[in-house]
Amino acid sequence: MTAGPTPPAAAPAPLSLSAIRAAQRAWAAEPLESRCAHLREIGRRFAARADDVARVVCEETRKHPADAWFADVVPNLDLFTWWTGPGRKPLLPKKLPLSSLAHPGKRAVLHTEPRGVVGLITPWNYPAAIPLRTLVPALLAGNAVLFKPSEVTPRTGALLAEIFSSVLPSGVLTLVQGAREAGEQVVDLSDHVVFTGSVATGRRVGERCASQLKSVSLELGGKDAAIVLRDCDLERTVDGVLWGAVTNSGQNCAAIERVYVEAAIYDRFVGRLLARAEGLQVAPVATEAQDRIVREHLAEAESLGATLHGEYPGGAVILTDVPEGARILVDETFGPVCPVVRVDDGDAALRLANASEFGLTLSIWTRSEARAQELAARARAGVVTINNVALTASMPFAPWSGRGASGHGATNSEWALREMTQPKVVLVDDNRAPEPWWLPADDAAVRLARLSLEWLRASGPARLAATLRVVRGLKARTRQQAGRSGTG
Repeated sequence: MTAGPTPPAAAPAPLSLSAIRAAQRAWAAEPLESRCAHLREIGRRFAARADDVARVVCEETRKHPADAWFADVVPNLDLFTWWTGPGRKPLLPKKLPLSSLAHPGKRAVLHTEPRGVVGLITPWNYPAAIPLRTLVPALLAGNAVLFKPSEVTPRTGALLAEIFSSVLPSGVLTLVQGAREAGEQVVDLSDHVVFTGSVATGRRVGERCASQLKSVSLELGGKDAAIVLRDCDLERTVDGVLWGAVTNSGQNCAAIERVYVEAAIYDRFVGRLLARAEGLQVAPVATEAQDRIVREHLAEAESLGATLHGEYPGGAVILTDVPEGARILVDETFGPVCPVVRVDDGDAALRLANASEFGLTLSIWTRSEARAQELAARARAGVVTINNVALTASMPFAPWSGRGASGHGATNSEWALREMTQPKVVLVDDNRAPEPWWLPADDAAVRLARLSLEWLRASGPARLAATLRVVRGLKARTRQQAGRSGTG
């Protein structure tokens, strides 16, 4: 079982970092509106090539066309629109609120500068959607990008690079194909790295970045749980949980891989779930390595006493009577499986959900929003959805982040921009007098400091009196400093 042609292992060609940095500086010097215009045109060309994108994704990953269209194509059209519209606002200069009393004659502006070169290393499960979530904001912010797609999906990566490079200036986006050595080269040449993939590889990427004092964003997957409460809309919940477990054949970091159902409705829920899953056709997983993991998890669960309903490959497998500690409840499976566990109540479900080393997403299914919000507040997860699942990753304005082994950092939203940019404050001082904390360092300076402390602590009517004392103290201090310098 393979996912399509994979290039032979070879050392990546050396890249001209000086040329990439020169291209990045020129790109960052473009006005923000100019960069937006480039990205809007890329969005139009991406839409025009939608059939090509969906076809190549399916050929490389073996996924059903519906999965490709609804994950790798359609949501990404909004992505270009949002980032070149409301999403660009954090990049605009911002006037800082300086107090005229504490900082007389001064004005300051916060500017946002690009990191420089962003290294982007992406997986095979969503080979168009995941790269686009970083490519667009990284380029919008004025960065150049070194883009290394998974060695399993090189053609999808090449197609994306072709679409972007047909609009961007040369050198702003560089495609790097290959496996581990190519990824190491990307890390070494970048100023900031965005990695999505396995925990083991993410740990190596993080250690390599740390040794070079580079920032890194790591999205490392999950073992996401669904909590099903007794008052849920049973029909919709069954449909949502089943989709969440088998979408993209379960090869989704936000896939439901554990279902905790309150005992009061457990039997009814399982019965409906088995009826829905019967005869369901599911595409094969993308790689031989992934197929092996799924088979190992299923075999171990069955050997420990779990009951398997359904066939793998080709369909969805529902598991009941799964013992605590089975790998299929602990490790990321990344396949079309759905273990269902009976729990006493929602609190017990949350304890089990939070016990995982992963903490990416959690879904809660109930008619009581108040109860769901209370559980969500205690959930160890970066994303919580109530009566839905795996939805917010397609929203460019909603941060996507994890806890624990799911990594750190964020994609989407202003939080992603914060990682791919750096702040710069420019302060202008029109005040001609010396600052009160400048020389001489004497008792008069200490008295003014104490007056300032009284002013900061004062409130109500006392605030006005304290303000007047500070103003008089400042004037006296200025006269003292002017007298010492001979400019009085």
